[in-house]
Amino acid sequence: MTEPRPPDVRTPLRISLAVVLLLATFGSFGAGFGIMTDCTNTFSCTVTSCSPCATADGWLTGGWIAQGVLLLAGVVLAVLSARRVRLPAVRRAALVLGPLAAVLFVVTTTVATTSF
Repeated sequence: MTEPRPPDVRTPLRISLAVVLLLATFGSFGAGFGIMTDCTNTFSCTVTSCSPCATADGWLTGGWIAQGVLLLAGVVLAVLSARRVRLPAVRRAALVLGPLAAVLFVVTTTVATTSF
């Protein structure tokens, strides 16, 4: 009797990588542009010349770096999947990666917005 085939890893991994990639690039650019434009217009200053905008920029940069770390984690999961190493664990991690990226994006963007 053959063992049942483990659930496919590729689909959740592709979706999670797409979510992380979109949030790390277009999402971060859009949020940063909008929030920093609002901050600099509100305080009539630049990011480096006033504390509120520097704080918001710090949160946005931290969120962008965290998205990059999640993207690297996704690449590691893709390599593990290709090598067929610990597929159940890779699948679980892939299922968590996309929602984690979305929550991280919302939290850092909200904190950046409320910091000024």
